[in-house]
Amino acid sequence: MGYNYQFVPVGEQSLNIVFDEVIDARENRLIHSLADVLIKTELGIIAVIPAYHTLTINFDIFQTDFLKLTTKITQIIKNHSLLTSAERRRIIEVPVCYDEEFGLDLKAVIEHGCITFDELIQMHTSSPYLIYMMGFMPGFAYMGSVADPIAMPRLKNPRAKVPAGSVAVAGKQTGMYPIEAPGGWRLLGRTPVRLYDPKHPEPQYYAGEYIKFKAISKTDYYYIQKLAAAGMYELKELN
Repeated sequence: MGYNYQFVPVGEQSLNIVFDEVIDARENRLIHSLADVLIKTELGIIAVIPAYHTLTINFDIFQTDFLKLTTKITQIIKNHSLLTSAERRRIIEVPVCYDEEFGLDLKAVIEHGCITFDELIQMHTSSPYLIYMMGFMPGFAYMGSVADPIAMPRLKNPRAKVPAGSVAVAGKQTGMYPIEAPGGWRLLGRTPVRLYDPKHPEPQYYAGEYIKFKAISKTDYYYIQKLAAAGMYELKELN
């Protein structure tokens, strides 16, 4: 199966590879696979930034130019053998407390989907979510895709403050707020894990990997929160 894409210049030393504008796991895996291949080549590429349906490439203008680079990239995309077909199947488990104290939009999402509280939890925790891209704030992972009944559109008027650790949905996307910030996603619960530490800014998860949520009680929430604050809790890998 071929891929539809085009090259768009972005200034003197950057370009975008723009694929079909869809939220599609197969297309996104191609983008991450291509990013992995390109950053290891000697084509004068300085950095790659994968997103939902685009790949931004920064390059050294003293080593290459737009025409030379796009010609090489076209050859790589056509030669599928250079692209790994294996997914990054690293799955990271994130504990979440689905309680009304933390999930301010639980009732609204339940009414939207015509489902029960237990069904909402089951739908949100049953399968791993692909991290399509990182952005918006440090450590914020855009993930998908959530089940249709809980795919409620974001708020028309965003909240001025969303607490750190909040777990939310916005349409077919789900995500976690690593720090307190404004936001309009629908809040379902909260994780006690510290998702971002400015003293150790290296993320605990990356685009192309997977997150799987695990429902926990309020008692477990506060217990894990104490462990995390003391540096005694690490996110678990499922495989």
